[in-house]
Amino acid sequence: VFFFTFWNGPACSQEKKYPTKPIEMIIHMTPGGPTDVWTRIVLNDLMKELGASIQIQYKPGAGGIIGASFVASQKPDGYTLLSGTISSLVSAPFFEKEAAYDVHKDFTPIAACVVAPNVLLSHTSTNLTSLDLVLKLAREKPGALTASTPGVGTTAHLVLEVLKMYGVTITAVPAKGGAPAVTAVLGKHVDLSTAMYSAAVPHLKSGALRALAATDRVEQEPGVPTYKEKGFPECAGLGSWQGFLGPANLPKPIVEQIASATRKVVQMPSVKKALVDAGFTVEYMGPDELKQKISTDYVSVDKIVKAAGLGKYSK
Repeated sequence: VFFFTFWNGPACSQEKKYPTKPIEMIIHMTPGGPTDVWTRIVLNDLMKELGASIQIQYKPGAGGIIGASFVASQKPDGYTLLSGTISSLVSAPFFEKEAAYDVHKDFTPIAACVVAPNVLLSHTSTNLTSLDLVLKLAREKPGALTASTPGVGTTAHLVLEVLKMYGVTITAVPAKGGAPAVTAVLGKHVDLSTAMYSAAVPHLKSGALRALAATDRVEQEPGVPTYKEKGFPECAGLGSWQGFLGPANLPKPIVEQIASATRKVVQMPSVKKALVDAGFTVEYMGPDELKQKISTDYVSVDKIVKAAGLGKYSK
């Protein structure tokens, strides 16, 4: 377990308003991965807005379910929060038996900060130079091509399942997070990788990897085609929103305070630039909007998993 304390705020006032002690932020993925990166960028200024230090604690595993389950079980006092994603909260529970929580009942949505498209990556030393070529090879030899994913049930994994519904079979090789998934294709242990764009930014800039397709338009690389443009509309929206949530029944004043501070932070030019440079698209959603987004995404993921006969729908 790792702890990082970014900043010690001033002594709390005599009014004892929230927050009066350090806040614990649970990151349910591995250190150095996309979730870790954007969270650190935002927390640096969020702590100043809230007037309290925030300690990061890593609880990775089971597609993010271990960390999410921990937060769901905590007291709703605002001192244990989750840096969560669509994968851990919405899609992974369809696949992982460890998910004992109900995303609609066991969490309080606070704010979404960024969206990270999932991209299909290949090593530039290979002949996999376009999505069209990958589709051709995968149809000719089903399962011969391999692709790393951040984990079973992640939205990046679901991209491969959508392709399979169209007769494009690529063997999924689950890793323990976005960074390890990218490392796998970087080391040529797999032919491809489907992972968040933000996890691949340094290697795309260095020329080691190439992006062949994306779930949504990549703001930083508009020339990369989307899966929808190539005939796979179900992939649209299978990027990864990322944001803050708390346990169920988190008091509304605390939710509004954190959400308001978060909105102010992600709109800061310096923070927005840092997030974009790291491969994210800034897309703030408040509590109500994030709650609706979770419900909409749940329906979309359910359709894909059911159509593919996977997870809880497997026979």
